[in-house]
Amino acid sequence: MVITVFSPKGGVGKTTLTLALARVLSEDKKVCAVEADFSPGDFVSLLDLDKEKNIVNACLGDYRACLQRPAGEKFDVIVGGFPHMQENLKYADVEKLLNDISGEYDYVLIDLQPQISEPAVAALLKADRVLFVLEDDISAVSRTVGIIEYLKLHGFLDVSKACAVVNKVKGKKKYITAVDLGIPVVYSIPYLRRLSEYKDKKMIRHAKNLKDAFFEVKKEKSLLRRLLNGFKRVKQKDK
Repeated sequence: MVITVFSPKGGVGKTTLTLALARVLSEDKKVCAVEADFSPGDFVSLLDLDKEKNIVNACLGDYRACLQRPAGEKFDVIVGGFPHMQENLKYADVEKLLNDISGEYDYVLIDLQPQISEPAVAALLKADRVLFVLEDDISAVSRTVGIIEYLKLHGFLDVSKACAVVNKVKGKKKYITAVDLGIPVVYSIPYLRRLSEYKDKKMIRHAKNLKDAFFEVKKEKSLLRRLLNGFKRVKQKDK
């Protein structure tokens, strides 16, 4: 399964969430995180990886030679590139890479750059699911609404495969509840103070909850809640 994580606005926690999801999914599945970002991306510095084993070389050569395993992790990574590299990639290059990788991994997570380009369109159209990440502020919400309409208009997004997560929520949501995104919001993550990195326990806990919400896994109620519900049903029958 190919999951593209996208936001038209930077700084919303897209990369942190992608890596946290990669860590959670790799507990029992084979996972590869691909950074389709030329701004440049953050994987090299965050994960202490070789910048030469990047998405451009993976597309134009043997992608297996560009796979890297971050220290202490169970998932593999292909890092992003730099601004001058993006013009070297075409839609077909990224499409082939994703076809090849998805045949080897259970999950391919794509951390997609905010800008729309040929590589970005390939990452959106080849995805089995597209996860939009936004914050509950007027700029992020309005940009997300605008980009979804743009992608739909040009045939770059299958809305039936798209959903959203609201990150860094502070108190009661204001803007996201007043706007129709046109896609479901599957989960909200509160603002996490002193968040050090994607491996932070608080972030991983929310990534696990997002995973369940994303794949529509229903959590079993606690024993106490099941007993109370059972007592209620018995009383209703006795009436």
